[in-house]
Amino acid sequence: MEKIDDILRRKHEILKNLKSADKSIREEAWRLITYIIDTGNGKYLEDSLGYLRSLLWNKLQGVRDEAWSHLPVYKALLVQGIDRALTADSDRIKWSAWSHVLEMIQIGIVEKEKVIEVRYSYWRLLKSRWATIRKKAWDLFVELVKEGIFRPKDKERYLDFLRHKKASIRIYAWEVSPQLVNLNFITKEELLQNIQFLQELTQKESKVKKRALKVLKRLES
Repeated sequence: MEKIDDILRRKHEILKNLKSADKSIREEAWRLITYIIDTGNGKYLEDSLGYLRSLLWNKLQGVRDEAWSHLPVYKALLVQGIDRALTADSDRIKWSAWSHVLEMIQIGIVEKEKVIEVRYSYWRLLKSRWATIRKKAWDLFVELVKEGIFRPKDKERYLDFLRHKKASIRIYAWEVSPQLVNLNFITKEELLQNIQFLQELTQKESKVKKRALKVLKRLES
């Protein structure tokens, strides 16, 4: 490791490298930023807090993901405004934030009550036009229910997804339903009252049909 004085002299170069398209360059830059903080020299980064925060919104996923994976750095530097990403207009940026929301709560970047307050913004991710985001968002939804971010009073909004006109969205809502029953978010009886919306998904030959049949089998057992 270089001497800290030498690293600090290269501070601007290191900061610039945080948004390099080259992953190895980014990783080295983050390693040095972390070292600056660990050696008690975080004060030399105070004039770059806005820049560091902007990396969480960067259009390049690699740059953005690298930044989000270094939340302890943001916490150590007391960077403000990170929670605004939870309500971003872009699904990709919003997902970056929500996929790290439990860590943000854990290390004290955002209060749990604040997350509960803005949970309305998560619903859009559950019907995102990006299939990968949609799938991951439904998986995380179960965890968010478990952690008390979403509560039984949000059930009506969830029921709307069980009846959603798009099969590619509706099936995800049904697939997590057994887990939500176990978490007392919804009752099995309430699911059975809407079972026709699941049965509809078994009418046409498709990948969705196979998935729907699996859920139906679980609910009827």
